[in-house]
Amino acid sequence: MTFPHLLSENERTEIDNKLSLIIKKLPYEIQFEKIESMEKDLVMIYITNHVLTREFITNGRILAHDDNGSWVILLNEDDHICIYSIENGYNIKTILARLLMIISEIEDKVDFSYDEEMGYLTSSVLNVGTGLRLSALVNLHGIVSTKKIEKFIETANAIGYSIININKENSESGLFYVYNIYSLGLSEDEMAADFKQFLLKTLNLEIESREEYFNNKEELEISLEEVFELSIKEKMDWSTMLYYISLIDSLNKKYIEIEELQKFRNLIYTAHDDYLFYKNHIEKEFLDKVRMNMIKYFISHIKYRNLKNHLK
Repeated sequence: MTFPHLLSENERTEIDNKLSLIIKKLPYEIQFEKIESMEKDLVMIYITNHVLTREFITNGRILAHDDNGSWVILLNEDDHICIYSIENGYNIKTILARLLMIISEIEDKVDFSYDEEMGYLTSSVLNVGTGLRLSALVNLHGIVSTKKIEKFIETANAIGYSIININKENSESGLFYVYNIYSLGLSEDEMAADFKQFLLKTLNLEIESREEYFNNKEELEISLEEVFELSIKEKMDWSTMLYYISLIDSLNKKYIEIEELQKFRNLIYTAHDDYLFYKNHIEKEFLDKVRMNMIKYFISHIKYRNLKNHLK
């Protein structure tokens, strides 16, 4: 079978229909729909999570998802079937078990392209093998602030991991996507175990870097002053907001306490220009002001913890 980027429209439609019939029979509560019929706010969440591409949306492709959004199946995007699973936190084993269960049930009814030596064949040579891509969104504000980020990215690349800023390479934000570059030569369980170990090492380096940075009284004072000054700002673009989310998140627990932490972190998506525009029908000239008001809600509930001990 030809890979999707070489298919004719008739061939795409034929595969869409055949796979749809198979997936509909899976023992799950499945929502099966075309892009044009989906709620726009759900589409924007998938875009900002890097699940959907604008090309996939433009071409009007088909996807399936469960009721609570814990997994999504895309038909004829990069490959004939792409399955994504997203959760808050780092429950890698749970996510992987869910994916493998879905994949095994599909594979019972479909012949996947498989080579005895190479493993599963995909449209990208980077995914040949297991075809598994593991990724996490992490806050590396400490590593960025202590000027270690370039070395860290270089080291990660050398051992098969890519570190990409959520908002382009030159962003001041500490928010980065971490994912494996290759999937050849390891089993799914081995990849998951290696990924977990890499995340743990990344976490330890980030904790050390935060300690190093915020133990400098002057740097801590500057950081806290930045947080204080948010209450008098009137507008903020999405790029700047990402910086403040990474800053406040890195101060949380030791220097401040922020209520509804996960909702605050979710501003990454819910305060994005596209999300605000499509979900809430906010005119583009008002987006920065609305976003600032969203941030101020969380800022007004911040509690400061024993700062005299840290600043004396």
